[in-house]
Amino acid sequence: MNPTLLIQGNFDQASQLLQQLLITDLPLDCVVMPNTTTDTPRYQSLVVASALCPHLSIRVGTASDYGQATWMVVLDRNLKDATLQSRVDELRLLIKRIVENGFDGQLVFSGEQDELLAYFAWKFSGLPASQIWGLGTYPLTRLLTYRLAERLGVGAAVIQAAVVGTASQPIAAWSRTYVGPAPILMYLANADANFDADDLGKMSSWLEREAAGDQATLRDMALIRLLQANFADQPLIASVTNIHQEDPVYAAATPVLVGKKGVKHLTNLVLSEDEEQAFAAQIKAIRTEIEQIEGQQTEGK
Repeated sequence: MNPTLLIQGNFDQASQLLQQLLITDLPLDCVVMPNTTTDTPRYQSLVVASALCPHLSIRVGTASDYGQATWMVVLDRNLKDATLQSRVDELRLLIKRIVENGFDGQLVFSGEQDELLAYFAWKFSGLPASQIWGLGTYPLTRLLTYRLAERLGVGAAVIQAAVVGTASQPIAAWSRTYVGPAPILMYLANADANFDADDLGKMSSWLEREAAGDQATLRDMALIRLLQANFADQPLIASVTNIHQEDPVYAAATPVLVGKKGVKHLTNLVLSEDEEQAFAAQIKAIRTEIEQIEGQQTEGK
């Protein structure tokens, strides 16, 4: 029996993810949970197409499927006028519904501001922190990996890039980026590499520009890569959004082990002084946003 992947989101994003899953044909029971009942018949063509897949199936689900899910992917709603507060309120209702129906799988956020949604999902659900994570900067890490491979004229497999923080404001951690066994900063001292500090600065700026664009397709590809690693029983170290149970608790993207049981912290993140300052500033901003939302929730009671 194949594991169940629940997909919760609007039709446009859910159908895009399903189309990519149809191509990969992973051994999955894909269950779509439409946001509205009017979306249900729109999935019929994808359900029919899945009949051509030897391994993957697609169907529209019901509330009883929450209790059978191995993973549940929460996509953006794409509501232009939705405030962060309204998204958190909506998340609270979703978490209540899935918990009441016995959900005990991995809750994966594939969308904007997953650092805040992951935190509030942890707070509302009572699920272990290891079972709640978001794609974070992993899609951008993969993008940077391939860009570096092209720039340096090497295979992508030998690049170990590190991008931390949030998907909207990624921090390229050059001090933790390697080419084979060597830190990339060693290339700056190699005259034959035709690669210098200016190139790193330009690449950081390029990554920030890419982060400002639509990352939906990159996220789908990153999610599928993590699923493939899971089925191959080869868990990946990836910079995904995860819960940091410090005081106060927050969520941000840092390298963790992503496997069948969720995410697992390995070692403390060690960055250069400048990178550490940038990361600390982001964490401060995330904690401030959390406090503001929690304050509004208290006032609304």
